[in-house]
Amino acid sequence: MVPRILTVLIVLAGLSITTQAQQAACTAAEIPVGVISANGDAFRGLAAEDFVGRIQKKPVSVKAITYDDNPRRTLIIVDTNKKLSSDTRKAETELVNALLASARPEDTFGLMAAHGTGQNVRFTADRAAITQALNQFGEGKSNDPGVLDVVMAGIEWFVGEPKPGDAILLIAADTAGNHTANAKQVAKALADNHIRMFGLALGPVQTKSSVASSSMTSTTSQGLAWTKPIVGEGVYLTGDENFYPLTANSGGVVLGAMNGDSHRTYSMSDARLVQELHIRARFIAKTIASYYRVQVEPLQLSRPEEWNLEISEEIRKHAQQMWVLYPHELNPCVETARSR
Repeated sequence: MVPRILTVLIVLAGLSITTQAQQAACTAAEIPVGVISANGDAFRGLAAEDFVGRIQKKPVSVKAITYDDNPRRTLIIVDTNKKLSSDTRKAETELVNALLASARPEDTFGLMAAHGTGQNVRFTADRAAITQALNQFGEGKSNDPGVLDVVMAGIEWFVGEPKPGDAILLIAADTAGNHTANAKQVAKALADNHIRMFGLALGPVQTKSSVASSSMTSTTSQGLAWTKPIVGEGVYLTGDENFYPLTANSGGVVLGAMNGDSHRTYSMSDARLVQELHIRARFIAKTIASYYRVQVEPLQLSRPEEWNLEISEEIRKHAQQMWVLYPHELNPCVETARSR
């Protein structure tokens, strides 16, 4: 009997130590948070008390923040589907070139093709290498990897050597036509590897999707994603249903670039359209470059929970157009923070 009691006590002690260790590891979850203006500029000088977080109507304490504008790694994935028009393909090149021209010298880029063929480029500061490879991308066959297939493959480039602010930029008409990957798998992989996803959509995008546990309801995020003059003139109720939540849920954003408005003609001979593409590319470059590393003290969760993070009303009074980009789910106390 005594040995049995001792065994029970040892097990209970072990559970207690494990629980305490898990709680200690979860005292601060680090979340990438972008606070940006309508043209993508970051708001500097914010303090922890300027953020208001809630989950299930309960407050989430913001413990500390650090403004981070260190060098970034961005993987650009370009849709080369043969169904895309020649103007759309030209727009892709224009977007990539404008993004590279807007990026900081210290930022590095990789390049991959979806639905097509071409030479992938690992992360490099050589802008010419990216442009040259992009110009050689060709149309593929039906069995070539789809957009989300390539995103999953691209995530592997970051694994093993993660860096703060890692990002994927998807330039695509939609996220359909995949062979092995699906949106839920991609969403989980992005979250697990702390990668933000951004998008330049070459077609209409819905703002509601089954990727998340529920539809996106954050007025701050939707206000940015569908506000003039960045992404178009209205909310599209038809179009790709996964593009928006994949980007918004990871802490990024998708902007409409081409073919979103059925009442408009998209021609690369239109100087106004070219200018709009440049604006969107610069917006994405700036939004990727700088963000706040926000440490929050999460509630003890049994599963991922949707949460909300906003800037305090007092701050908003002095800067009306402020949008907050952040991962829209808080995870349980498992790998909520990683060393930087």
